[in-house]
Amino acid sequence: MPPPARGGGGNDALPSRGHPDRFPRQRVLRFGDGSSAGVRAIGPIGRRRLIIGAGLALGGGAGLAAYGRWIEPERVGLTRLRILLRDWPADQPPLRIGLLSDLHCDGDRAVHRARRAVELLMAARPDVVFLTGDYVTSHGEQWAPKCADVLAPVRSAPLGAYAVRGNHDWWTGSAGIVERELGRIGVPTLSNSSARLAMPSDVRVIGVESLTTGKEDITAAVAHLPPNGVRFLLVHEPDFADRVTERVSLQLSGHSHGGQIRVPGLPAYTPYAARRYVMGYYDSGPHPIFVTRGVGMIGVPLRINCPPEAALLTVIHGDARSSRGTEPTGRT
Repeated sequence: MPPPARGGGGNDALPSRGHPDRFPRQRVLRFGDGSSAGVRAIGPIGRRRLIIGAGLALGGGAGLAAYGRWIEPERVGLTRLRILLRDWPADQPPLRIGLLSDLHCDGDRAVHRARRAVELLMAARPDVVFLTGDYVTSHGEQWAPKCADVLAPVRSAPLGAYAVRGNHDWWTGSAGIVERELGRIGVPTLSNSSARLAMPSDVRVIGVESLTTGKEDITAAVAHLPPNGVRFLLVHEPDFADRVTERVSLQLSGHSHGGQIRVPGLPAYTPYAARRYVMGYYDSGPHPIFVTRGVGMIGVPLRINCPPEAALLTVIHGDARSSRGTEPTGRT
């Protein structure tokens, strides 16, 4: 028995039910110049697959956003790195530096996260702790005291703790409040100035103001320092390294958040003055540099493939190019 007759639509006619070909034949699109192109219409199965695929994509995107909003930001880890410095005296034992940055205490959740980072770092028993800015994001009068309370344990490090301020501390008009609250817990703020660590060798901590203030002045900070000795530079923005003309043994910075959202195949966005040195250890710059991913968040409140960290850097004598890191440990 012959198949049922088709309707009179030519190539535009759909096959009758029961026809072996479940999908429509190719339609022909004709253009004004007489050319044509074949396009296969989407049949019931194709539409279903398209809808399912779109749903999975949307669901996957929503799941990734939820992970980046609620899970990864709370996975605070401790990154350990051994750094070999030629400036470090060969007869001195290793120095364990704790580093925290970009706490961005702007809510209870951020304060709790900062507390976990401090607990994780102090459990590793650093000799000295450096803080490299952005303690608050807004409302410094409300959040700077709470941030300082969380940071209070860092003062118990044998060689103390030292701080510099970041761009958000200044932009929010909180620079004075931040300095006051850090001073309350016994942590001095270095503003284009330096301090000497209480140890036999000449080891100096240099603090330079945020580049966004236009007040940064490393020349003033080192004006009265001896030409030799170890110099640790604390400055919020890592790309300041390319402007430094003074001798520096090791620079410690934050600001970049490591990009905060790192999707494979896509470039990570980093702010002004954190475009060249983004995260981790660099020995190819004008001097050795370590950039931490920091603890908090700014802008889009997500972290994806870029978890928060506290850092423990062990400095020993040797060639900086031989420095080695380890995988983050102690993640909570």
